[in-house]
Amino acid sequence: MKENKRISVFHWVVIALLVIQLLATTGIIVYLCLPQQQNLSVLGETGQQGVKYTLYIGTNDKDTYTQMIPLEEAKETVNQICSKYVDGYTVQEANGGWVDETGTLTQEETLVYSFADAEEEDLIAIMDEVLTELNQNSIMVERSDMTYTYYSGE
Repeated sequence: MKENKRISVFHWVVIALLVIQLLATTGIIVYLCLPQQQNLSVLGETGQQGVKYTLYIGTNDKDTYTQMIPLEEAKETVNQICSKYVDGYTVQEANGGWVDETGTLTQEETLVYSFADAEEEDLIAIMDEVLTELNQNSIMVERSDMTYTYYSGE
């Protein structure tokens, strides 16, 4: 009888160890699968998470492959369009080149607009108007996740 009792205790110990191992394995799997809290610190300040969109807008006319609208006029046109849909943006001037469908390298001045946390439908509205106003084939759009804060000094 003592032998049966010993075997029974041994079985319970083995079962308990298996249950503990199963729970530990499950906990590790759940931990690895859950999204991890990201460090939202920027320059020691608590940052915010957001989305940044960047538009690359060429200034060459899609039909003539030449710049028909002066750069400053094109920028003013796009600024006015952006102001109808978003609260803020950053604009930069760049020079770029691309190879067209015939294999010809085309150089052009490009306007680069950045938007923080803009709504996609607003960006689509901006791009639709810009395509028409500047007579463009397309606008390159870049999306990136970001962490940001507004620095106001010490």
